[in-house]
Amino acid sequence: MAREMTKTLRQPLLRFFTWKPYCISLGYHQKPEEIDIDLCRQQNIDLVRRPTGGRAILHAEELTYSVVYPFERIDVSNFYRLVHLPFVRALQNYGINAEFEKTQADFRQAYKTEKSQICFATSAQNEVEIAGKKLIGSAQRIYEKAILQHGSVLLGKKHEELIDFLKLPADSKNRIKTYIRDHTATVWDYSPGLKAERLSQKVREQFEKIFDISFTDINQNKEMISLLNSIPEKYKTEIRLN
Repeated sequence: MAREMTKTLRQPLLRFFTWKPYCISLGYHQKPEEIDIDLCRQQNIDLVRRPTGGRAILHAEELTYSVVYPFERIDVSNFYRLVHLPFVRALQNYGINAEFEKTQADFRQAYKTEKSQICFATSAQNEVEIAGKKLIGSAQRIYEKAILQHGSVLLGKKHEELIDFLKLPADSKNRIKTYIRDHTATVWDYSPGLKAERLSQKVREQFEKIFDISFTDINQNKEMISLLNSIPEKYKTEIRLN
């Protein structure tokens, strides 16, 4: 969608969604051999590859977001933090003490450990956390004239079950499960039962304030509907692995 948008549109796009069925997404350069695909089929878990980098995520109890923004309307140098700011403020409005990760992890070293397959095992600078625990995992990709940023806001604890689908020894899985449990936070830990739809509305309101824009519903935008209908079928299907 970001690739096609750069050709015809000059307006930002903000999307929120949840997953049914649940799905594991791999980073663009990650190998599907790291995942137990047979178990995915047995558990009715989809498996796809993202257009961005990073590591595996189990999309389950989460709010997923996607932002596509044309270059001429934004300074991309601070875009990662800027996109996370509406989430921080929306969560703070619910009394959740969300804040930015201040340091940058050494991903080259992180990718050499047994936790290297998992997105939520490591935090990047300006990602969102609560009390030092990662809450939002995001990634970017820059296209010809626009930038894509998307990510996962953890609502519940289903993301921890990703470890069950990794092709690792049992003792490694147990250590990683403990690590992820101790180093991730969820919205429901602090605001039990907060609905994804309600949170997304608050985040949208903050986007409009911070970016000084006004979003319209996609179903009311004929240009966007035409774009979605024109996206080649190969972009809709080629990343599926199962």
